[in-house]
Amino acid sequence: MPLFLLGLLLGALSGLVTYGLTDETQLSLIAAAIAAVLTWLGLATFLALDN
Repeated sequence: MPLFLLGLLLGALSGLVTYGLTDETQLSLIAAAIAAVLTWLGLATFLALDN
């Protein structure tokens, strides 16, 4: 559960920063989704390789 929340947090942060810099709603949503997914995949890969 903490990994899921971390992905959501980083995705939201990325989306807010992108929206603040560009004022583009769709671009900020895409950036948030990409950041969340990459966070989840990166941490899942790290945990899988750690075992």
